[in-house]
Amino acid sequence: MLSLRRLTLALLCAPALGLAWSHAAAAQAAPNLSLAESVALATTHAGNAESSVGAVESAMQMAVAAGQLPDPVLKLGLNNVPLNGPDQFSLTRDFMTMRSVSVMQEFTRPDKRRARVARLEAEATAAEAQRAVGLASVQRNAAGAWLDRWYAEQTGVLLGHHGHPLDLALQAAAAAYRSGRGSRADVLAMELEIQKLHDRLDENQAAVATARLNFERWVGPAASRPLSERPPLEVPQGVQQLAQGAFDSVPEITAAQREVALAESEIQVATEARKPDVTVELMYSQRGPAYSNMGSLNVSFPVPWDRGNRQDRDIAARLAQANEARARFEIIRRNTQAMVGAKVAELQRNLGRLKRYDEKTLPLASAQADAALTAYRANTGSLLAVAEANHRAIDLAVERLALEAKTARLWADLAFLVPLPTAQSGPATKELK
Repeated sequence: MLSLRRLTLALLCAPALGLAWSHAAAAQAAPNLSLAESVALATTHAGNAESSVGAVESAMQMAVAAGQLPDPVLKLGLNNVPLNGPDQFSLTRDFMTMRSVSVMQEFTRPDKRRARVARLEAEATAAEAQRAVGLASVQRNAAGAWLDRWYAEQTGVLLGHHGHPLDLALQAAAAAYRSGRGSRADVLAMELEIQKLHDRLDENQAAVATARLNFERWVGPAASRPLSERPPLEVPQGVQQLAQGAFDSVPEITAAQREVALAESEIQVATEARKPDVTVELMYSQRGPAYSNMGSLNVSFPVPWDRGNRQDRDIAARLAQANEARARFEIIRRNTQAMVGAKVAELQRNLGRLKRYDEKTLPLASAQADAALTAYRANTGSLLAVAEANHRAIDLAVERLALEAKTARLWADLAFLVPLPTAQSGPATKELK
């Protein structure tokens, strides 16, 4: 009878004890690693792997070089040396023999150089936009890994609260069986419930270990620290603005816009390439002592005799690439708009479901467990019915926690759709002299 009283007390106090144990554990484990700190650590830890500035700096350096004239060409020559006759191989006796030195310079048109600079600057801004895409992905993944670990640990705590009442129920069932008031089936049923719980706990431990390993991939050694409380789940304010059509701050859309600008700069480069550049050569020639030295000035330029099949074809190709970039931008814009709208709607629905769990579903499950316990006290119900009612209540609590975890991932996807500003997410482009 003492075991039955202990079981009754445990079943009555299980929700309160579970809540108390939860608060006690939270008090002992200091909130050392918050989600916001994890995101900042992941941004720093990612470094050059996901957010390299190398491509940006490379394009900016090349832009400076593209604005300069080509290097001059120095030419040394030995012209009109006799190969036979009395002056064979003489460098001074024949009046046509000359030793010459010349400097040749190609004068690239300023408009062409400016077009090349603009093209490389557009490449740098496109690389900067891709870097922002990488940063946003790093922050979303880090937040998701933090949430996965947090909810895996919370699931373990919730399942752990179910173990003690089951042990008491098994003891009571065994005592009732020994006294002839119960059946062997009740004992086996309780043993089976305990084994099921152990299996779920083992599965949860594996999930916690996997979540910690994934979390360490993003934040490094800080992944061993205990986690703080989860941020409140609500539709982020910035996402509400996005849902109204202000999508220009989304990195994927910005990157697509920069790709369009890069393609358009390619058109300008190809257009300027249709106009030939002039090359000037200044030559000084030295002859034998009996003859005068010579000076020469040469001017050369290419002759675009087949412009329709060469330069114009290049322009047409660049125009086609620009049209393709514009089409990709439109597709990304539409997909992003649809994705944000769908996730916001799902987040709001899930928040409503969680509220219903808290206000109706879980209280009903608790009331059902209380009713089963009342029936057992009045000898109109069985111990197994009490255990099953409490088991269903725990299952519903786990289901609610799983729904909350899914909702938190939706929240993270929306909250970090635009990367948060950190020391690593500032503009990589800078003025180069």
